[in-house]
Amino acid sequence: MRPPPFLHLPIRLLHHAPALFEELTRLGMLCVRGKNLTAELVAIADPGEAVLKGSDRLLFPGLGLSLLPSRLAGLHALRLARLPQHVGMLEFDFEKGSFPLSIAVPDEFSAGSRLKSFVAAFCAEEVTVEELFAWRAEFTPAFEACPCCQSIADQRRACPERHPLAPILADLAELRLSAHCRLIGSGFDFSRFITTRALSFDEGTITANDDGGDCVLRIDPAFAHAIWVLPVQVDGECRTTVRVYDTLGSLNLELSVPGDQFVAPWQSYCAQACSQ
Repeated sequence: MRPPPFLHLPIRLLHHAPALFEELTRLGMLCVRGKNLTAELVAIADPGEAVLKGSDRLLFPGLGLSLLPSRLAGLHALRLARLPQHVGMLEFDFEKGSFPLSIAVPDEFSAGSRLKSFVAAFCAEEVTVEELFAWRAEFTPAFEACPCCQSIADQRRACPERHPLAPILADLAELRLSAHCRLIGSGFDFSRFITTRALSFDEGTITANDDGGDCVLRIDPAFAHAIWVLPVQVDGECRTTVRVYDTLGSLNLELSVPGDQFVAPWQSYCAQACSQ
């Protein structure tokens, strides 16, 4: 009888093991996916060394990723049917977080050996998919929009090109501007620079593909409830900054480009959307 395939069931890992993050940085290139209620950011990069900032913030400068280990509720390795190109994924769950931080290990030439070694080093137990979902339900806040908010969300998703973020991202693509993109999650913060090569509207989302091919920003306009466009000083430089808040009032996404010349036109996109 053949042994079961790798990750035929999710595996719970020792998420507080002292050497966990040090070993994570040794895996080499990683594909990181951060997600919240309104946005999703995916990028491939080498994490480099982990740096502890203060008493409870871990930085991965190569990835543009920071996280709070004290907020980490669990870590699982699992296989996702929708991502057959990856032998498996690591999913970091944070307290009060509705969406895990996902990391894949691109390993085309060694049949997933790097991920297999990492999982073997920190394996705690196998769990069923049902057990994993039940465990997450214990600490993950359920989000249910009221009928009014859901109706508006459905309208936004039906016509994503009418959302003010669509012309803002179209300007970035047309002018080939490199924008700093910051996605805020519960327990983590993920930032990349993205130069939008192509913009698409599929399945109710707004998708910006990076010119280098190693970064994708996907926005679900349904619950992108409020947008602020304002000039912000960063290290002595003025930048046009776009802040996106969800229906619950939480900051989900921040985009910025050098200069303040886009403040007025991008504010006008928001005003026009409000008048429709």
